[in-house]
Amino acid sequence: MELPEAGYLYALATISITYAGFAALAIILRQTMGGKPSALDTFFIRNVLVRSFLIAGFSMLPPLLAMFKLQQAVIWRASATVAAVTQSVFILIWYLRRATVTQTPLPRLSLGNVVFQLLTAFFLLLNAAGIVLEPSGATFSAGVTAFMLSAAIAYMIALGTLLEETPNRKRHQ
Repeated sequence: MELPEAGYLYALATISITYAGFAALAIILRQTMGGKPSALDTFFIRNVLVRSFLIAGFSMLPPLLAMFKLQQAVIWRASATVAAVTQSVFILIWYLRRATVTQTPLPRLSLGNVVFQLLTAFFLLLNAAGIVLEPSGATFSAGVTAFMLSAAIAYMIALGTLLEETPNRKRHQ
């Protein structure tokens, strides 16, 4: 049984993995500007890659479950639950790991992005429970898309931070 939403989910997975390649470019850019990869660089690239693979995995889960001929309600409830719980655990681990690599306070934009990610996870949990909206491909896809957008925002914030902290960077005065 092919899900009608599968094409969109496959596109999300493809975009997510393509986006992961940009993390490597950021590290290469950092090195060409005169710095060796620091603990913060490693933290940055690892999180971009993990987010990308999570999004790809979330996107591939419903078509996988559909191959087992499960009812669509079960597919969307299970997928939303897995995505919400995994995303929440990722955010917690991200926050704890960040504290080990930098003592810099979390910028407001980053804090807002974390709150947005938690709200996205909460939306997916409510969806899995059938509260507010019935579990569906549309609501699941919206939740995963929101997570991907928040990952892109996190990438841009982290990239800006890395470029500001690049050793030997000449400041424009």
